[in-house]
Amino acid sequence: MKIYICFLILAGLAFGCKKSEFVLDYSGIKPVMIIPNGNWPSKSPYEPQPSDSLFGVQQLKLYARFSYATPLDKPAKVTFKEDPTILDGYNAKWGTNYKALPAGAYRSATLELDIPAGVRQAFIPVQVFPTQFNGTDDYLIAYTISSAEDQIIGANAKTIVFTIKGQ
Repeated sequence: MKIYICFLILAGLAFGCKKSEFVLDYSGIKPVMIIPNGNWPSKSPYEPQPSDSLFGVQQLKLYARFSYATPLDKPAKVTFKEDPTILDGYNAKWGTNYKALPAGAYRSATLELDIPAGVRQAFIPVQVFPTQFNGTDDYLIAYTISSAEDQIIGANAKTIVFTIKGQ
């Protein structure tokens, strides 16, 4: 009987604490430019190592997206830069021995991405030429958003690491 009374008291307190409904107002928040599949730096010490691309992959997609419920009503220009400084940190964190992807083994027509008005996400294709590097080594290439016109860049989702596993 005492347990039922305690349960009723706890239930009454739980429902009694709900004072009123409120609506969250996000109208003053600006959109943030991110790489939706950004994987560096690791968000958690327990997060698994990013998975490798298979040897022989011929295209990597370098995405950028607004982290906002609706697309902007104006176009946006996002500029990426290759970030070779990531290689040493990545190898140290995961205990790996990745090498920098040789310059002749990949090509992108541009590192500037135009996201049209009314669109939330777009990508730049990066062509990879597997015949231009040794298939027995593991390689890494990293890109970072360096500018996004007058948009805020998300600090924890602005870099992506592509790893290419040798055979």
